[in-house]
Amino acid sequence: MRVIGVFLLAGLAMAQAPSYEPIASTQQLMQGMIDPASKAIAESAKDPGPADNRAWRTAMLNGIMLQESAQLIKMGSRAKDQDAWMKACQALADAGAAVQKAATAKDVAAYQAAAGGINATCQGCHSVYRQRGGGKKQDPPKQ
Repeated sequence: MRVIGVFLLAGLAMAQAPSYEPIASTQQLMQGMIDPASKAIAESAKDPGPADNRAWRTAMLNGIMLQESAQLIKMGSRAKDQDAWMKACQALADAGAAVQKAATAKDVAAYQAAAGGINATCQGCHSVYRQRGGGKKQDPPKQ
């Protein structure tokens, strides 16, 4: 009987969970969250690295923003496909997590290495998906 009660409560909790409705487009998330966070990380990773506790905290929060935005661009109509797009989003989240971890540890070398990986992550995705007018780039015709 207890088992049924637990499942009933779990079902009620899931039924009442709020739904998420996207507001921003992928481009707006790029302009408003991803670009500013990645640029701030790149700037603060220059020698000698973040200068004080406040700068380290800002670096850590920017890493979190990359992780969170990676989750947002996976949702709903923002997801271009369920294969390469999801892998690229995960790569962005992983890059953000590396930044967060290094900044939390105040490890300059690890932070600079993590910051250096963000650009490659962005370029990997943009080489496939960034196209004027939206949509996925088409493979060149085979000859």
